[in-house]
Amino acid sequence: MFTLRAAVMWTVNDFPAYAMVSGWSTKGYMACPVCKEDVTSGWHAGKVCYLGHRRWLPWDYEWREKDKEFDGNTERRLRPREWSGDEILEQLNRLDFAPFGKTVSRTRPSTHLNWTHKPIFFELPYWSKLKLRHNLDVMHVEKNVFDTLVGTILDFEGKTKDTIKARPDLERMGIRRGLWMNRDSDKARRDLAFFSMKPNDKKEFPKFVSSVKFPDGYASNIVRCVNVDGGKFTGLKSHDCHVFMQRLLPVGIRHLLPEDVVKPIMLLCRFFSQLTGKTLRRTDMFQLRHDIVQVLCKFEMIFPPAFFTSMMHVMVHLPEEALLAGPVNYRWMYPIE
Repeated sequence: MFTLRAAVMWTVNDFPAYAMVSGWSTKGYMACPVCKEDVTSGWHAGKVCYLGHRRWLPWDYEWREKDKEFDGNTERRLRPREWSGDEILEQLNRLDFAPFGKTVSRTRPSTHLNWTHKPIFFELPYWSKLKLRHNLDVMHVEKNVFDTLVGTILDFEGKTKDTIKARPDLERMGIRRGLWMNRDSDKARRDLAFFSMKPNDKKEFPKFVSSVKFPDGYASNIVRCVNVDGGKFTGLKSHDCHVFMQRLLPVGIRHLLPEDVVKPIMLLCRFFSQLTGKTLRRTDMFQLRHDIVQVLCKFEMIFPPAFFTSMMHVMVHLPEEALLAGPVNYRWMYPIE
């Protein structure tokens, strides 16, 4: 007979569940649970978007001084500060949350920022001492990034972030004049952007995908998800997007898009490939931390602000979590789902 003791190391969950277990809402202008109130967000194309990734660059980096290539402003701020568990617990103890119940009003005072409740995990004596309490699930992040990226470069209706609502934002911000709406008399027209494939290329890319053969058990039959005539992909599961992002996308787009667009996309694919490796080296993680900031900054120079959803932003925190907790294979939702 012996006494068995267990400890909760961290939670593994998708982004909506992250809000429930952490107590920090993952919606609104302060959706990032790592940056918290110091996140850079704004209202673009009818939704909240998250820009300002130049803050993670070195203080003397040349991109900080460029304005027209980014959001029209120079960047002087430092990266958001990191909060310790003790500081978070002290902040939560000062807040007065409404009791649970259906009849209770849930209006949050501005002093509560994005906190919705005090998580029960803080009753564990060691919880505030942990460096990592909740994981950003790489599986869902990769899936959402893939949907946003492929939907935009293939200009899928309903999936692309380069919409009629997104173009006026560029005009209002006074940046990237070549992407402004063309106005003929009373009508405004959205021309195909340089980062989107031409109609003929949109058919060539699915043809390439349908011709690829994988080893047994490596991936599902992605051919069933490809509509060559319509130039569309339907029914892709999370693991299909995982294989697509790391193996097919960097090869398939190489000759279909401008070099300035292809390079950051290939760097993004390599980022996920190295991050999800079976073994990680600290030196590689330091390099990935630098690479993902470069990728997001280059994307800010290419895509409209509507492209930068919360999932695009949280990629900047993934190498930090890997440095703390090790390989992603033990901290994502594939085994659970």
